[in-house]
Amino acid sequence: MGVLALGGALLLFVKARFMRVVAFVAIVLGAFTLVSLSIPQLASMPPVMEKFDVASIKDKKDLAGIGQKIFFGKGQCALCHTIGTSEGRCPDLKGIGAKLTRQFIYESLTQPQAYVYMDYQHVGRAKFFPAKMPYINKKPIGLSNNEILAVIAFLQSMSGEEITVDLSEIEAPRDVVAVMGDKVAGQKAFQSLCAKCHSIGGTRGNLVPVLNKQSDAAIRRAILTEPKTGSKDHQSLGRLPVKEFDDLITYLQDVKATAKPL
Repeated sequence: MGVLALGGALLLFVKARFMRVVAFVAIVLGAFTLVSLSIPQLASMPPVMEKFDVASIKDKKDLAGIGQKIFFGKGQCALCHTIGTSEGRCPDLKGIGAKLTRQFIYESLTQPQAYVYMDYQHVGRAKFFPAKMPYINKKPIGLSNNEILAVIAFLQSMSGEEITVDLSEIEAPRDVVAVMGDKVAGQKAFQSLCAKCHSIGGTRGNLVPVLNKQSDAAIRRAILTEPKTGSKDHQSLGRLPVKEFDDLITYLQDVKATAKPL
């Protein structure tokens, strides 16, 4: 009987100790639950994409500002590159706009395998590896040409260099008419100034294939720059009043929008 009594007492002791442990764990878990519920809950959302509003770009500084947001946002450049430190997995980009030409930077973004720098120095020791940078202009990042030019403008500005990206290179969205002219007056200007050599839909000098292939910005540049070295007829385009130039561009944009794809 003494042994049974001792065993029963021991069992009650262990049971009581176990219940105290269970109660302690329950109190701790309850406390953690209360603390976690008191913390404001934030929805996990993807980063906000920088909207490339062409109309908001008034000068090259605005373009570089958009490029900075793309660099640290949609472009995901800062995941690997740093600016001013050597702690990144890839080359530090401080002063890169002064070290590399615009053409080289553009190629590095769109064709990262075209030139591979094999001995990138990192933390005092050489690392030998081929470039693994993604094609910035393809998925999953998929920057547009406007966005790539904005990033280049940011890298040049950040390096204290003159921004060589001209605002005329930034293309307006296709569903936005960048120039609000009179297309009827523009057609008359075309007949007067251009029809001697060019036609719309004809067999001789047909401009429709050219308009379909060129961006609106490229068309404007062609009209403004070719007169400098072209024929006397082209040279007269450089002296067009602003109103007539806007009318002509509006007419050509309308032709491009309504022409059948070739």
